[in-house]
Parts: sequence; C-alpha cells; structure tokens
Amino acid sequence: FSLGVLVLLAVLMVLLALVTILGNVLVILAFILDRNLRHRSSYYFLNLAISDFSVGKKCMPLYIPKKMTGTWHLGRGLCKIWLVKKYLLCTASKKNIVLISYEKNLSVTKAVSYRAQQGVTSNPVINMVAIWVFAFLLYGPAILFWEHVAGHSVVAADRCYTEFFHNWHFLLCASTLEFFVPLLLVTYFNGHIFHDIQRRQR
Repeated sequence: FSLGVLVLLAVLMVLLALVTILGNVLVILAFILDRNLRHRSSYYFLNLAISDFSVGKKCMPLYIPKKMTGTWHLGRGLCKIWLVKKYLLCTASKKNIVLISYEKNLSVTKAVSYRAQQGVTSNPVINMVAIWVFAFLLYGPAILFWEHVAGHSVVAADRCYTEFFHNWHFLLCASTLEFFVPLLLVTYFNGHIFHDIQRRQR
C-alpha cells in the first residue's frame, strides 16, 4: 500500500478502537448506575461489554502497528501475552452472544418460569465465569506451551502469531468449538424464538 493508504487505514483502525472502547464503557456504566438493568440477561450483556471493551483497550493498540508494519518488535514474551488476550477475549465475546441468545429464547418460549427466576443472580455469575474459563482453556495452554511440547518454534523473532497457525488438525477442532458450534446454537435459539412468536400469532 502507498503511504496515504496506510495512514488512512491506521486512522480508521484507531477510530474503530476508540468507538469500541467508548461504546462499551457506556454499557458498563449503564449497568452500574441503573439498578433496573440488573436482571439475568443484563449480566451477559455486561460480560459481553467487558470482553469487547478489553479488545479495544488491550488488543487493538498492539494490533494496529503490527498490521501496519507487518513485523513485531516487542519480544516473544509480550507476543504470547497479547495472543492469549486476543484469543481469550474474542472467544469470550462469541460465547456471550450464545448465552444472550439462549436467555432471549428462554424469556420468549418459557416466559413464566423465566420471570420467576429474575431475582436469581448465582446462575448468571457462574455462567459468566464459565465462559472465561472455557475461552482460556480453548487456546491459552496451546499458545503458551505449544513450542515446548513440539521442541522448537516455527515463529520468526520479528513475527507474532500462534505456533499452531499451520496445524490444521488443531485449528479445525478449535474453530469448530469457537465458531461453528456457537453459530449453530445462535441460529437454533433465534429460529426457535421466531417459530414460537409465529405460533402465538396464529
């Protein structure tokens, strides 16, 4: 790319990071300040806002110079920390969307029992913690220990990507759990909501 295009891309990515940070700060503040928002489904929106805010604050600032220059100058240790954060936060965001869809499905298809449990906050908190644990376990150990198990590193000193980047067996399994299963679940939950609403209107 020419210098002008690179500058334009950098400006757009910085603006995207700022919008991501500010937008999710507003969601977090709304949850903190307005007690009326503290029902079960709102906890998952809070969890989603926290993960997306962290993407904008912790991942994008390092991604932008990496993308612009095509190289990594911050060392192997910081690279691994950044990769763990990136995969953790992005995976957690997807799982939060699944939980939000599941909650919406319950609120529509099982409205009476769902409303009766609105005061119960233990289940949302447990589910929120479970999302972060699962998101870390999916990629975290592989990012941190892959080269030690393999006995060597395939990543150049001035690059920053995962050691399993070219291992299609691992990528297929991880991508299925990270992308395809959530996609199927969200599609199912929203389809179930749609059919339930149609059934009531007949």
